[in-house]
Amino acid sequence: MWRPKLTALNKNGNKNLIHKIMNVDELKNIWKNDMYSLEKRVQINEEKLKNLEFNKAQSSFDKFLKISITGKNMALVYAALSTVMIYALRESPLYLVLLFVASALMVFSYFQHSTLKTIDYGKLSILDLQKAISKFRIHTAKTAVYDISIVAIWVVFTGLAFVKWIKGWDVFENPEQLLQNGILFGVLLLGLVVGSKYIYADYDKKLKENENDLERLNAYGNN
Repeated sequence: MWRPKLTALNKNGNKNLIHKIMNVDELKNIWKNDMYSLEKRVQINEEKLKNLEFNKAQSSFDKFLKISITGKNMALVYAALSTVMIYALRESPLYLVLLFVASALMVFSYFQHSTLKTIDYGKLSILDLQKAISKFRIHTAKTAVYDISIVAIWVVFTGLAFVKWIKGWDVFENPEQLLQNGILFGVLLLGLVVGSKYIYADYDKKLKENENDLERLNAYGNN
């Protein structure tokens, strides 16, 4: 009498045990699937963050690079303007010398920045972009003093020649005009130098920030 009952209990117990094991396996599978989905979402978010930081650094660098390339090309325009004025003031030896120096300095500035060229960012890795920014930042820091000095000299020399060309005033023959123009150009040069130093310092700061951001991304990607 008891044997059938015991047999039934054993069967029911085995069924319950099997059911519990199946429930545990199902929970494990659900947990694995959830973890896989979570890892995928984390990876996608990490990629989005990396792309966002990369594009931010690229956009900032590209803006500064384009400004510098435009400035390089404008140096030839300024040199051409000085050359035109040389022809207009060909009978004034002193102004010819000033304009020749101004034009030559602008040509020198153009070739000084001849290494600056547009970049195909689609082919750059994070490390390549970091190197490009670093190279550009160092180049800009090295040439900043020359750029400011060249522009200052060009403004003074070409400005004096322009006054002679348009107004017919020879400031070197009139001490009063020389003093007045000297004060005017002095104020302009002071503003130019201070403003240029601020701009170059801002360039360097932002480019350095871009370098650091890319360095962190590159280090994170290697871990």
